[in-house]
Amino acid sequence: MFEFSLSSVRERLEKTFPERQIIHRTSGQINSFVIGQKAQIAAVSGAALIAGWCMFTMINLAYGHSPLRSPAKEVKRVESQYQRLLIDARANEANARALLASQQREFTEAAKSFEQKHNTIKEIMGSTGVVKTSAPITSTEYASSNVLMSPVTRDSHERQARNVSILTPNTATSNIHAVSFSSLSLDQNDILIEAETLAQDNIETNRAIIRETGLTVEALLKEGPFGTGGPFISLETDEIRSANEANFGSRVASIRARVAEADALDQAMQSMPFGNPIDAEFYKTSGYGPRKDPFTKRTAFHGGIDFAGQHMSPITATAAGQVSFSGTKSGYGTVVEIDHEHGIKTRYAHLAKSYVKRGEIIVKGEKIGGMGSSGRSTSTHLHYEVIFQGRSKDPEKFMKAGRYVQQN
Repeated sequence: MFEFSLSSVRERLEKTFPERQIIHRTSGQINSFVIGQKAQIAAVSGAALIAGWCMFTMINLAYGHSPLRSPAKEVKRVESQYQRLLIDARANEANARALLASQQREFTEAAKSFEQKHNTIKEIMGSTGVVKTSAPITSTEYASSNVLMSPVTRDSHERQARNVSILTPNTATSNIHAVSFSSLSLDQNDILIEAETLAQDNIETNRAIIRETGLTVEALLKEGPFGTGGPFISLETDEIRSANEANFGSRVASIRARVAEADALDQAMQSMPFGNPIDAEFYKTSGYGPRKDPFTKRTAFHGGIDFAGQHMSPITATAAGQVSFSGTKSGYGTVVEIDHEHGIKTRYAHLAKSYVKRGEIIVKGEKIGGMGSSGRSTSTHLHYEVIFQGRSKDPEKFMKAGRYVQQN
């Protein structure tokens, strides 16, 4: 049977691939080629193999998993992932830009706040440049007593610097900025504390000196240029409102009030007649208060102090002011009166000569007349008065207070 099948195959192949002769004619010559059965079978097998391979490749490309073609789902998945990454990247970029803008804005605001605080401190420090009133004594002192005072500040506890945080740190960079501005704020607070202490010491010292003269601070300031109630202290300044720092604003408002009070007291001190009225050797012959009148020998009130000296000894203004009277008055003879503001006047009587006129501006220590014995007088001397709110005060208290001021 096997032989039969093999014979059948052989017969079929011989019928299908009989020996073929190819005749080729060229240039008048005839050539022939014989293609045997085996060559035909080999050619057909090769062609079939190539056709099969091509068909397999086409089918695989159409329906298979070729590396040259990705499934649509995979492409969509990759595209979707790319879009998500792109959106996240853009969002991160936007957040970074917003954070940077926020930090720049915070830094700008902090810098502006610091600058405003710095300008405020400069203004305050400029206001605290108050020089204590001095009264140099050029004549021989008529007494050796000193005014003993020990001014004490009202605050019983030492003030501590406040740690003012300007920026809320979100990153390392903002932390650096916050630490930097925080350190600067501490320095500013140290400066403010120093200014506040200086102003407070000045206030307490001036108050103590004024009390030594027998006047009250309230009455003296009431007569000043600010009027009743003292100076107007605005707590709503542009610097405080824009700085937006409650602690700093509160401290500045407090210091402004103290500085304003110190300025008002210092102006009042400039009006106080702390100097000596005679720029030469002199001695006291009659004090302030009740005494025996040299003419009537009866007890009478003496509203000033009498100083004796040489004829035409220079009489000087004990404080700066404006001449309110220069001429002759009954009982006083030739007299000069000076208005020092704050309700204070001084009177220099029994002069031999006056060197000033009414309305003239006088500086402290300026020569205004010569000692004499005009008017109701027994001999050459100066009758010196200090008048506050129309009432005479003891000039010796002012002169003692003036020596304390000069020593400090």
